Amino acid sequence: MYHNIMKTKCKIGVIFGKFYPLHCGHIYLIEKAITQVEVLHVFLGCEQLRDLKLFEASHMPRQPQVSDRFYWLKRTFQNHQNIYIHVLNEEGIAYYPNGWRDWSDRVKAILAKHQVKPTVIFTSEQQDVVEYERFFHCTVKLIDVNRDFINISATQIRDNPYKNWQYLAKAARPFFVTKIALVSKQNQFDEIAQQLANIFNTVYVNNGYSNYFHYDHYGKIPISVTADDYIRIAKLQAQRIDEAALNANRVLFTALDFVTLQQSFQNMFHKEDQTLNELINKYPFDLVINYHDFNSKHSQLSIFEAVLEQVRNQLN
Repeated sequence: MYHNIMKTKCKIGVIFGKFYPLHCGHIYLIEKAITQVEVLHVFLGCEQLRDLKLFEASHMPRQPQVSDRFYWLKRTFQNHQNIYIHVLNEEGIAYYPNGWRDWSDRVKAILAKHQVKPTVIFTSEQQDVVEYERFFHCTVKLIDVNRDFINISATQIRDNPYKNWQYLAKAARPFFVTKIALVSKQNQFDEIAQQLANIFNTVYVNNGYSNYFHYDHYGKIPISVTADDYIRIAKLQAQRIDEAALNANRVLFTALDFVTLQQSFQNMFHKEDQTLNELINKYPFDLVINYHDFNSKHSQLSIFEAVLEQVRNQLN
């Protein structure tokens, strides 16, 4: 079907961007463009060193990879059968605003591979119009140049993703959710974690670990628990975190992190588990607060205030 569409004589549009990260301004540009053409090709530009420098100059919690950005685009426009996403590797090309000829040659190679001849390029950047016309010999249409409709830029979001949360693409938000675990051996922190979720108007993922294992009054795990039990509950916890992140408001709270679960596994079975290590890497927590770091003789109020202060410092 793809090639059949490409070979017909129709209006074919092109959009370029880093989508670092994808935000409502990008979405508006793409949605408005697709109303004017039969087919739209979106090029996701990536260059390892440039992208790293942008990340290092940002306040993003971790660096979005090309696969993340590609997923955000695919997920956001999944209902458009006539929008195609291409990864444009810009390695070895002089940085913008230089390198137009080499850059356009690389774009043309991808277009030629798919037998695509664009009839219009859409952009929000006035300064790029002349070069687009020069190298692609097609119409260039400007959309929301002055950001009158959506006043946001990827630079602003990179500088403060949480202040600009409402502009982040819904598909991108789970990547940026701050994950905070309040860990306690006998659920002493569960109530505070739920209180924090209420205060910050977000979601709480309860401790499926303790619910599954049922601690006895000494706080020990029954000897009948198997290594497979650990892995099942870890995968379930990961699934619940993924689901919660979809609806989280900037931050989510939970009563279990995977480092703690791995430590418990080691104490029980005197070895590490590879699946748990993979979950540790896939689900890095921004803050882990352990109940054992507090004096149990302190009042609930003083512990609550101390925890709240740590959370506020993490989110600021």
